[in-house]
Amino acid sequence: MNFIQKDRVHFHTFDSLRFLSFLLVFLHHSPVPKDNFLHYFAKEGGIGVSFFFVLSGFLITYILMVEKVNTHGKIDLKKFFIRRILRIWPLYYAMVLFAMFTPFILDFFHISYSNEGYEPNWFLTCTFLENYMQMWTGTFPNVSPLNVIWSLCIEEHFYIFWGLAFYWTSLKNIPKLLLGCIVFSFVMQTVYQHYGIITLDLFTNIHYFAFGGIPAYIFVFRKDIIKKLELIPAVYKYLYALSVLAIIILLANTGIISDPKVISLLLSILFSGLILSTLGTKNVFKISDKTIPAKLGKYTYGLYLLHPVFIMLFVKMGNYFEWSWFVIVLLSFMATVIFSFLSYHLFEKQFLKLKSKL
Repeated sequence: MNFIQKDRVHFHTFDSLRFLSFLLVFLHHSPVPKDNFLHYFAKEGGIGVSFFFVLSGFLITYILMVEKVNTHGKIDLKKFFIRRILRIWPLYYAMVLFAMFTPFILDFFHISYSNEGYEPNWFLTCTFLENYMQMWTGTFPNVSPLNVIWSLCIEEHFYIFWGLAFYWTSLKNIPKLLLGCIVFSFVMQTVYQHYGIITLDLFTNIHYFAFGGIPAYIFVFRKDIIKKLELIPAVYKYLYALSVLAIIILLANTGIISDPKVISLLLSILFSGLILSTLGTKNVFKISDKTIPAKLGKYTYGLYLLHPVFIMLFVKMGNYFEWSWFVIVLLSFMATVIFSFLSYHLFEKQFLKLKSKL
């Protein structure tokens, strides 16, 4: 095992990939008509969330491995958890507070709202257990943006488990940890599928994070594999990326594969391979930092949490003013981008600055 001191790397293409994943989720929640070509991309927003999980698995695994290498096998769990808290909690709890007051705001302005879904249990919401409430009820909370925070609950559970797992696991045993999590996840998916339980917890989604950890491990410890990948012409990697997109559209719009376990395994492998195609210094799949997706990808967390609020708002306004679906989607997207930008620079960034003091 190589214990040479390693510097952290910033993976530029990931910002664009995050944004494109968000776009799938945004279109899924938007009122895109079935006869429009965008509907082909909107059919399965869960695929976008799955890619979020794989990307998160790569980045968190990479961060923890580099720390273990640089500190001879040690991890400062306190600092790791505080960094995650500073990134996730401020906007999360701001949106939870907003959700708490949403019914009162709507009543004050005499705006009608749907009671479809369950009344939130605020204790479970505040303790990142909303996903279990959704699993129990089989539906979503009736207040935006709580309908999308189930994935953040899984992320939080992943941070806790992964931090503890890497704290106790030696570097040479990391491959066993990744493989064990993949096998365990598919066993749990089989059990949940048999009993008709919704797979919205870490147990049945941890394979996504583990598959993200595989390219992270290769990038840190198997430079020989990275060098071999660099010999592959970039055109093949771009073709692979287009193939992944085509398969996503195919899976979302056809029943060619009916078993969700097989679909999740296929997506995990494809996404892990896509990450691998971005690693290295030459002949890589790369999206320039100057592109709009790359610039917007910086605000993906805010985009993800805020978009249900604006979609709901403009759908109601669109019904009143008889706007077309395109106007509703366009205004929802623009408002989401603007407020995510403001949220990051005026609110979230103030907490992120505290990371430098750790």
